Amino acid sequence: MTCVHCDACKTACTIEVSGPTELKDALPKGWRPRRIDGRVYILCDICGNIRQFKGGLSPYLQERLNLPFNVSIETPEYTDFPDHWWKSS
Repeated sequence: MTCVHCDACKTACTIEVSGPTELKDALPKGWRPRRIDGRVYILCDICGNIRQFKGGLSPYLQERLNLPFNVSIETPEYTDFPDHWWKSS
């Protein structure tokens, strides 16, 4: 078991993975990775909701993620993570 945290609101959720799996299958329902300004953030079902991205990045996410006003947003593929991202500190 491992614990994942939303990068914006810090909500935590424990997940259990029993072998190799894709990130989309391991994250809790509704959670998703989002690439914002070149960095991948794991966001919960509320913070990662598409409403936070309509018309640009919401002021809430800008503040919580400490991002500048003009940022580029893209939705990453689930396999688009560097290997070091998965290693424990």
